[in-house]
Amino acid sequence: VSDQRAALTATWTATVIAATGGFTTGAGTTPETVPTGDALYWSGPATATTGTGTFVPGQANAAAAQTLNVSRTAFSKTTGSGNNSATWNPTVLINVPDQAVAGVYTGTVNHSVA
Repeated sequence: VSDQRAALTATWTATVIAATGGFTTGAGTTPETVPTGDALYWSGPATATTGTGTFVPGQANAAAAQTLNVSRTAFSKTTGSGNNSATWNPTVLINVPDQAVAGVYTGTVNHSVA
């Protein structure tokens, strides 16, 4: 996130969610789909920040991982002012269901900032 608003109150929240439909291969039938609830996400700590304020990871470590079937906080800046930025290197872990077939699965994970 790069916040160049130079705002007096420069707070923001980045959210993350997996796209509807999950992760699929082939025709995307049930055995060819990994549901979004089987995708776990954790942001981990910031790898770099600039500016003043408090930067807060959505999930600090693997123990705090959350499923991607609903919108989750990925990272936030809760205090501070002026221009600022934060980067992080999230982890996405996919729990492959027992009935899943072999294949190359694709899906989309979306981040947004408000």
